[in-house]
Amino acid sequence: MPQAPNLPAEYATTTLRDGVVSLGTRPFPHDALRADTVLIKPHHLGICRADAKEVVGSRDVPEDRGPLFGHELVGTVAFAGARTGFREGELVTLNPNITPTRTTGFAEYVFVHGTEAQLDQAVVRVPEAGIRDAVWMPEPFACIVHALRRLLELTALTDLRGRRVAVLGAGCAGLTFALYARHLGASPTVFNRGEARRAFAVQQGLLAAEEIHPLTDAKAPQHQDRYHVVIVATTVSTTELLDTASDLAADGAVLFVYGGTRRGDTYPPGRADVDTIRRAELIEPVEHHGKRLHLAGAYGCHREDYEEGFRLRAEHPLAFPLEKLTSLRIGLDDFPRRVTDIAAEREDHPGKVIIDLAP
Repeated sequence: MPQAPNLPAEYATTTLRDGVVSLGTRPFPHDALRADTVLIKPHHLGICRADAKEVVGSRDVPEDRGPLFGHELVGTVAFAGARTGFREGELVTLNPNITPTRTTGFAEYVFVHGTEAQLDQAVVRVPEAGIRDAVWMPEPFACIVHALRRLLELTALTDLRGRRVAVLGAGCAGLTFALYARHLGASPTVFNRGEARRAFAVQQGLLAAEEIHPLTDAKAPQHQDRYHVVIVATTVSTTELLDTASDLAADGAVLFVYGGTRRGDTYPPGRADVDTIRRAELIEPVEHHGKRLHLAGAYGCHREDYEEGFRLRAEHPLAFPLEKLTSLRIGLDDFPRRVTDIAAEREDHPGKVIIDLAP
C-alpha cells in the first residue's frame, strides 16, 4: 500500500441518505490510496442546482453519468497513484460527466479511482493560479462553453453575430449564457421571474438594466416573435417555460433546452422527446402555433470545454467576470443546513453559494 504520512487519521465528509444531508468525521481510508487513485483536497466547492435536486430526489440519474452530489470544486492533488498521470501539488478541478469511482466533493478529501485514460478526462488541471483568490467554478462554465459550441455545430453557424438571443432564467447558468452569447456577437436579453436575481445581475455589473427583464415582459409585444435563439436555462424546463420560449421565438428560430428535463418529457406536448433531444444533443424541427421552430439541447461537457473556458477567461477577463457570480460564501459546517434549505426552497440565493475549505 502507498504511504502518505502527511494525510490525517480522520477527515470530514458529508452523506446524503433518504433526503437527509449530514456532516461527520470518519477514519481516513489509507488503504484506498492505490496506484489508480487521485486524492483531491478541495479549496472551494460550489452548490449546484443538481445537488439540490438530488436532495429531494427530483433528478433522473443517467446510467452513464452517476450521481452529481458534490461535483463543483477546485483543489490540490494530495496523493497521486503511480498509474494516474498526476502529481501531488497540482491544482485541479473535476469533470463529473466522466464517472470513474469517486466520493462526494462535499468533504475535506475527494477520492477518485479509475484508469489513466478515465482520470485524464475526469480530473482537469487548472492553469489559473489566481482562481484561489478570485474564486469561480470551472465546471458550470465548461458546461455553458460546451452547450453554445454544440448550438453552433447543430445550426452550422460560426458565431452569433447579428442574432438576438433570449435567455430564460437568471441563475448562474443563465447569466453565463448571456455573457458568452454576447462574446460570440449576439445581443442577449434575459428574462427572470424573481426580482432578486435581476437586481443581482445589474448590481454585479454582469448585465445592463436594459438587458434583463421580468418574465412577465416576455408576453409584451416588443418581445414576441423576435429572437433567433431562445435558451431555456431554468432549473427545470417546464412546458409553461417552453411555451414562453416559443412565444419569444421568431419563425425559424432555435429553442435550446439546457434546463433540467426528465425521462418522458415532450414538447410540444406529446410530440418531440425533449429529454432525449437534450441528453443526446440533437436538433429536431417542430411546429407550434403555426411557427416553424427547431428544438435542440446540450448536456454535460468534456475536458476540451474546460480548456476552452480557461482560455476564454485568460484572454477575455472583462468579458467573463465569473467571480462576480458568487453571492454567498460559507464553511463546510454550514453546508448541510444550507443545501437542505435551498432544496426545500426556504432559501434562494441570487448567485453561486461557495463553500470555503482553504486554510
